[in-house]
Amino acid sequence: MRPAVVADSSVFIYGKALEGEVITVPGVEEELLDIRSRMRLQISGARIEPPSRDALARARAGAEMTGDAAVLSEVDLELLAKALELSARLATDDYALQNAALHLGIEVETIAMPRIRKILKRTGRCQGCGRHFEGDDCPVCGTPRRKRKGGL
Repeated sequence: MRPAVVADSSVFIYGKALEGEVITVPGVEEELLDIRSRMRLQISGARIEPPSRDALARARAGAEMTGDAAVLSEVDLELLAKALELSARLATDDYALQNAALHLGIEVETIAMPRIRKILKRTGRCQGCGRHFEGDDCPVCGTPRRKRKGGL
């Protein structure tokens, strides 16, 4: 049996050939706006199916742990969930999606951009007092958080 790969829209936009059974989620098909990328999706023979609710919940929890949930779209979370569900590798150039995937132990294959060098945890930083915290507002002064990257 060929290993499965879950494909982000960049696979079809750039026309990268992937080894293994190609699977994607319905939202990716909706993201493909031009005729060429839509044709590449059709020609690839990719299966298009949504992830299970359980896998989607696990993907959301993983993205929350890394702080990537704030920047990942619903389609990104579905791709992450599908890769978790099938124990498949994930083909994407999206750095936040790569970060969450690697944190969850999912193998990542890039399309046109280099792979991220290290797994990051996005933390909140207060714009007022500069303290790092988790959540949306600083527990000390109440100022909204500013996104900041930091190593795990």
